[in-house]
Amino acid sequence: MLFADLLIRPAIHADVEELQNLIQCAYRSPSAARSWSHEGELPAGERIGYDRLAGLIGGSLAHLSVAVTGERILGSSLVTKRGEEWCEIGLLSVAPDLQGQQLGDRLLREAELHAATSFAASRITLEVLEYKARLICYYERRGYTRTGLSRPYPHHLNTPAHFLILEKRLPPA
Repeated sequence: MLFADLLIRPAIHADVEELQNLIQCAYRSPSAARSWSHEGELPAGERIGYDRLAGLIGGSLAHLSVAVTGERILGSSLVTKRGEEWCEIGLLSVAPDLQGQQLGDRLLREAELHAATSFAASRITLEVLEYKARLICYYERRGYTRTGLSRPYPHHLNTPAHFLILEKRLPPA
């Protein structure tokens, strides 16, 4: 990894504008069309609104993290407690120009550790668009397995899309 001064820390309210821009760029920007997280031909517009993102900061059932170096936010992850021993990872994003430098791996490991230590989770799930084969393989190489479950993309599309649900067992904290 090229980031000697990388810090992964909880997001704060002062991060929200820059973080929203990063997430938008990673998931929806035409310039990021080849990125791992890009949602392709799905609806344009905001991936997550400013108020929704701000509302995730400091919650008791969610932990929003940012990866920073200097003053720049490079990536993010969200861990949400969903059940007694179950958490979900979302908003895992890396600036498109920095993908392929193991920053996503670091964010993923930190999110898994937070789920196990802070939320006492024994399993963690995440959702991946069904047509993102390369991304699904990425998670499978990191111990995630397909559950056989899926859910439809939450907005109307001309060609329906589904999220596949992947799961990983976490070691005891």
